[in-house]
Amino acid sequence: MDYYVNLLGDDSNTGLSKTQPWRSIDRVNATQLLPGDTVRFQANQTFIGNLCMQGSRHTPCAVTIGSYGAGRATINAGSGAGFIAKNTGNVHLVNLNFVGAGASKNTSSGISFINTLPRDTKLSDIRIHRVDVSGFKHSGICLMAQPTDISWSGFRDVKITNTTSHDNGDAGISCIGAWHPEQDGYAHADFYIGNCSAYRNAGIPGKGSHSGSGIVLGQVDGAIVEHCRAYENGQLNDYEGGGPVGIWAWDANRVVIQFNESHHNRTGSSKDGGGFDLDGGVTHSVVQYNYSHDNDGAGYLLAQFEGARPFHGNLLRYNLSVNDGRRNSYGGIHLWSTGANGGITDTTIYANTICTTRSTDGSPAAVDCTSKGIRDIRFYNNCFQTDGAAALVRGETNREAVFKSNTFSTNYKFPRLSASTVK
Repeated sequence: MDYYVNLLGDDSNTGLSKTQPWRSIDRVNATQLLPGDTVRFQANQTFIGNLCMQGSRHTPCAVTIGSYGAGRATINAGSGAGFIAKNTGNVHLVNLNFVGAGASKNTSSGISFINTLPRDTKLSDIRIHRVDVSGFKHSGICLMAQPTDISWSGFRDVKITNTTSHDNGDAGISCIGAWHPEQDGYAHADFYIGNCSAYRNAGIPGKGSHSGSGIVLGQVDGAIVEHCRAYENGQLNDYEGGGPVGIWAWDANRVVIQFNESHHNRTGSSKDGGGFDLDGGVTHSVVQYNYSHDNDGAGYLLAQFEGARPFHGNLLRYNLSVNDGRRNSYGGIHLWSTGANGGITDTTIYANTICTTRSTDGSPAAVDCTSKGIRDIRFYNNCFQTDGAAALVRGETNREAVFKSNTFSTNYKFPRLSASTVK
């Protein structure tokens, strides 16, 4: 069935045509939508309320919610969520705006998919395309697994494309699942995020953990993030135990982050605020062909925290960093580890270009690998350039880091570069 919603309609109508539309979100929520059904909101109208769906779907046909007419409909969620789907797969959100009351007034995420089902149940076929989400306290878009039996339930086959998430609190786009670093398995699988923007997601002061990232993926096996932009995130993070990053993954396997730009990301603490990051427990992942610039923290961070799974088999190549590490003491490429589970091991870093100048608010370096918690780290065919005031390499004498066939310069003056430089 195709259902239509228009502010000039009536909830007593059938909703089955443009001439008999419903009027409200409440009427949509009261309908048991079946596989293959479509709900279409009139473009350029604003509908007040909170869309909700519940119930497991394991059929090949999805429920689609979108707009009709030229333009997009807007869902004004006020202090609540724009869309919540609990224990539901096979949902497509297309060509919609979701607006909250503002990060300081809202209490929810913009679009939330939640899986509480037991026994490693993975719900699939989630599509979010040409959607704009703003003004929510938590994430603009969040996929969360909270299984009742603390299993590996979650989501798979998720695609978020041509979507913008901005001016939210905790993050632009995020996924998280149950965390079992001592067990094999992941909550989520097969994510694709492409041609998306995440900006001005400022963070939640007093949250008690990192806050204010652009795109962050956790507990996922198999993901691609490409052709995305993350900028001006994180300035309200005040957590001294860790901070936000533009685009990053943690506790994940087989993640590819490529052809993205991440810049002017901030932190309100002494931690992070960087461009890109592979963090605690990431394995067999690649960061390539990205452009990072003018971030408070590292351009490219590799980090391993206490309690995480082992970190190994990762690759950092063909990336560009210009003037990162504007605050605190970060490198364009920065390795940090507590030594947990062997620290950062078996990692190759090659053919990257790192350009760094002095900063009035920090002590930047092209590379920082002073951490003792690293092992079998290989740097080769990289180009490290500074203005002579910023450090070139901190930790070059670290016996666990091998430098070979790299080039170094301390008198290079570089122009302002565009994202097309690495694409």
